[in-house]
Amino acid sequence: MSFGVEASENELSVTVDYVPGARGHGVLAVGLDSSGADALAVWRLSPTGRAGGAWVVRFDEIERDPEQLRRIMWMMQDRCLVGWDEEAPTAALARIAEVLPAELLTALRCNIVTIPELLAEIDEHRHVYAAAVEQHRASTKSKIARLAWPTEMPDQQELAKWAARAHSTAASPVAATALALTAVVASTAQLWQDTEQARYRRVYLRALGDPQPLPPRWLARLRRAAARTSLVSA
Repeated sequence: MSFGVEASENELSVTVDYVPGARGHGVLAVGLDSSGADALAVWRLSPTGRAGGAWVVRFDEIERDPEQLRRIMWMMQDRCLVGWDEEAPTAALARIAEVLPAELLTALRCNIVTIPELLAEIDEHRHVYAAAVEQHRASTKSKIARLAWPTEMPDQQELAKWAARAHSTAASPVAATALALTAVVASTAQLWQDTEQARYRRVYLRALGDPQPLPPRWLARLRRAAARTSLVSA
C-alpha cells in the first residue's frame, strides 16, 4: 500500500492546506545531526502537514545561545505538537524546558496530538458513513454499491515503516525522524480528505455536512491552540 504525502485539489473543492482558525502543527525530534552531535529538530507544519519551516539546533549551541531556540519555539506557541505518542514531544520539551518561558512551555505541553488518535477519528467517521450507506441501501429498491475508500486505513506499524523508508536519505538522523513524522501527518490528512471525497460523491450523504478539511476533534484541537494568541514573546 502506498500513501500520498502531498495533498492535491479535487473536484469536490475540499480545502487542502488553508484551514480557517487553525495554524497547524509542530514536530520536535531529538537525535544526531549530520556531524554526530546531539541536536533538536523543529519542524513547523500547516494544518494538513505541509512543512513551512525547519530547524536543526545542536544542544551545545542551545546552551551557548538559548535565544535562538526561544525565537524558533515562539513560532510554535499556537500550534499542536504531534507525535506517535505524547511521550516523544513531552521528552523533547523536557530537554529544553529550562530555556523556555513558563507560559510558552505550558502552552506547548497542553497542545499535543498523537497519530493514533487522529487515525482513530478518521476510522470512526468511515464507519459512520458506511453505516449510513447500508441504511440507505435497506430503504431503497435501487442498487446501491457499498462505500469504497480510495485508500484503506493503514496499520500504524506499516505507516511508520513507510515513512521511515521515504526519508531514509535525509541529511541527518534527527532530520529523518522529523521528516518521517511530517510525512505521516500529511498522509493522515490526505486519508481524511479521501474519506470526505468518497462520502460527498453520494448525494444522500451530503446531509451529513459539507466536506471538511480535517475531522472535527482534530480541527478543534488545532483551533484551540491557535486561539492562544494572547501569549506574547518575551
